[in-house]
Amino acid sequence: MNTLVYYTTLALYLVINVLFVEKYAARVTDYHLLFSLAYLLGAYLSINIILKKVATSFLSTKWLICVGFLFICIALGIQYKINPLTIQVDRWSAIHNFLVNLFQGNYPYGSSTHLGGYGSPFPVWQMFHIPFYLVGNVGLSIIIVTIAFIATLYFCHSDKLACVVTILLGISPAFWYEIAVRSDLITNILFVTIIAEWLVYKEVRLNNHVISLGIMAGLILSTRFIAIIPICVIYGYEFLKIGWKKQVVLLLTTLATFGLTFLPFVLWEGSTLLFFEYNPFVLQTRQGSWGVLFLFALIAISTTIYIKGNTKYRMAYTGILLTILVVMAFVEKMWQNNLWTELFSPAFDITYLSVALPFYIENIGFSIVLEKNS
Repeated sequence: MNTLVYYTTLALYLVINVLFVEKYAARVTDYHLLFSLAYLLGAYLSINIILKKVATSFLSTKWLICVGFLFICIALGIQYKINPLTIQVDRWSAIHNFLVNLFQGNYPYGSSTHLGGYGSPFPVWQMFHIPFYLVGNVGLSIIIVTIAFIATLYFCHSDKLACVVTILLGISPAFWYEIAVRSDLITNILFVTIIAEWLVYKEVRLNNHVISLGIMAGLILSTRFIAIIPICVIYGYEFLKIGWKKQVVLLLTTLATFGLTFLPFVLWEGSTLLFFEYNPFVLQTRQGSWGVLFLFALIAISTTIYIKGNTKYRMAYTGILLTILVVMAFVEKMWQNNLWTELFSPAFDITYLSVALPFYIENIGFSIVLEKNS
């Protein structure tokens, strides 16, 4: 795999994690820069020496089971050790309180979080969390979906790749932060990544599955808008070649499916859903502007044309596109409010950068495993 692509994704993986270390280490010690440098050096050496040069020689299914079991124990321990009501992140309660109101017969999109905010997840993603809500912890979704992600890599690729990816997740402070605060953001991206992996593995082509892929795309859109980007990277180039009739059918099917997922809530109390100041559409589009969206669309279309459906670099370019989108929104906000030195202030949520991590991690894992096997 291309060396430049490997080191680009590795650098971005390290930068995202160093930002988390720096932000939260600065709150507890004056030596936060040393902590950040120590993590940077330790993670780089671990990946390029221990993993790249040594570990892949003996990683196997047994190692995967051991590492996976350790991950589950630590993740469960962290979540049940921390009282979620003390967390200053309300992504978990945006789902939990929605479902509380839903099962009590109250209109759910008017419910506030434990911090007084409102939920942005769309209906499909809210419904996805019902089993986790019923067992008392919607935050369990990140653990279960991560296990499913690793299992997908195991069945679609190899035990070595699955093990390397598990280790890369394990040395990612940004990922453990998501687990600790019971966030569903990276869970959403992992869930879509699982779907993308199976589509590529089963060689599902857009030209032969226009309606079924349109329905799938609509359901994915009804989790978060940003979740559709990995699917667009896979099928973007093919979409440009299938002809205008199939393009129209695909878009109409996608939009119709997306709209139908909201229909029960529109019929229930449409004015609250559509005209509420903090409805989910407003909350999911408040980061950035139409100008940012237009520029990002040009970059995304150019990228899909450039890679021409090449799945070899799919993960890397998907991660880079997601990072570009978040950075563009941050830069615009910095420029508008003159906040160039305030990246770690409440004005910016650096957890949005984590949406790219699964793709960087998978690309790094592929590079390591393929190089070792070549």
